[in-house]
Amino acid sequence: MRRVLLLSSALVVGLSSVVLPQAQPEKPPVSPEDLPSVYTVPKQYQYLARGRRDPFVNPVPKPKTAVVAPPTSRPPGLKGVMVSEAQIAGVVTSKEPSMNVVIISAPGAKAAYFARVGDELYDAVVKNIKLDTVTFTLTASGADPKAPREIVRRVRPNLGENK
Repeated sequence: MRRVLLLSSALVVGLSSVVLPQAQPEKPPVSPEDLPSVYTVPKQYQYLARGRRDPFVNPVPKPKTAVVAPPTSRPPGLKGVMVSEAQIAGVVTSKEPSMNVVIISAPGAKAAYFARVGDELYDAVVKNIKLDTVTFTLTASGADPKAPREIVRRVRPNLGENK
């Protein structure tokens, strides 16, 4: 009976220590500012690749591009068409030279442009309009120093000739 009493008292003491919490010193409450951020990395952390790629590095590097000056915006209409882009669609001539008109089409333009002698393009001025040729004079702003000062374009180019 002593054994039973001794075992039961040991059991009661053991359970009381588990069930009844012992007095512990109270910790001060932790404010949200004191907690470390979710995104912080411990100082001792080091990524070991072991044949794997780093998941936070882009596997396709961006190509290095040269710094290019932004293209200058051109004015709308005939004044935004360069001579090299202009295609002569036709010519309307008259006995009176001041009445001659050249029809110029440009890539990306919705409609054709009608130009007379003296009308300006982006880099040239219409100098002369004849039945089979149109002569342009390059202006100083768009002129290349190596290029000719006058450009003669045929209305109907011969076979193999540049347009």
